[in-house]
Amino acid sequence: MTVKPGDVIAVKAKSKESPKFKEIKELAAGKTIPSWLELDAEGMVGRVVALPNRDSIDIPVQEHLIVELYSR
Repeated sequence: MTVKPGDVIAVKAKSKESPKFKEIKELAAGKTIPSWLELDAEGMVGRVVALPNRDSIDIPVQEHLIVELYSR
């Protein structure tokens, strides 16, 4: 499944009360949300604002290793 700008991703109403999602909600509190996403943490709803470009991803990634892996 691929997401695109404008897509909304939400947790189902009955799942919001599950212990696992309550734990995830607590762990996510205070985390920085990338600029290309919007999050309503209380409502457990996210929206893709834009597709990320390489400059907007602040996780250190060594792209050449990914290319090497998939070229085998």
